[in-house]
Amino acid sequence: SSAIDQNHDELMQLAVSFGQGLQMTNILKDIWDDQKRDMCWLPQSVLESYGVSLDGAPLRNGREFQQALGHLIGVARMHLGNALKYTLLLPGNETGIRRFCLWALGMAVLTLRNINRRRGFTSGDEVKISRRSVRATIISTNLLTRHDSMLRWLFNRLAARLPAA
Repeated sequence: SSAIDQNHDELMQLAVSFGQGLQMTNILKDIWDDQKRDMCWLPQSVLESYGVSLDGAPLRNGREFQQALGHLIGVARMHLGNALKYTLLLPGNETGIRRFCLWALGMAVLTLRNINRRRGFTSGDEVKISRRSVRATIISTNLLTRHDSMLRWLFNRLAARLPAA
């Protein structure tokens, strides 16, 4: 639409951040499942800056790893904030596109909250959101699709206890 074209440049910048937020959330959720397959998608530079070595298993309950995890949760949260900005730049009458974005964003924020609450998790299944949460995300975002101020409020409420980047 012409309204989307009007915000093209900003949308393109925010789209990258939106994708990074979703990707980092999934990387964090799957960290231990990936490790079992000798894979690690966490940014090595961040781990090293906290004194965590990728040689061997990161100690999930070690202070340094927990600090690095908190930092990465904050980075993901920041990117998801940009995902909300992206979504709100889409015209309110573009409900299909907005819903698609809001569903992914809502599920990512809830997953990130679970990761933050259960930092000692050992499997992605422990922090995966429930079917009930998926339904609640779909219902609430469908009701609020055109209401930017309510969407901001909902995001800020859900992300309130997540660390800042």
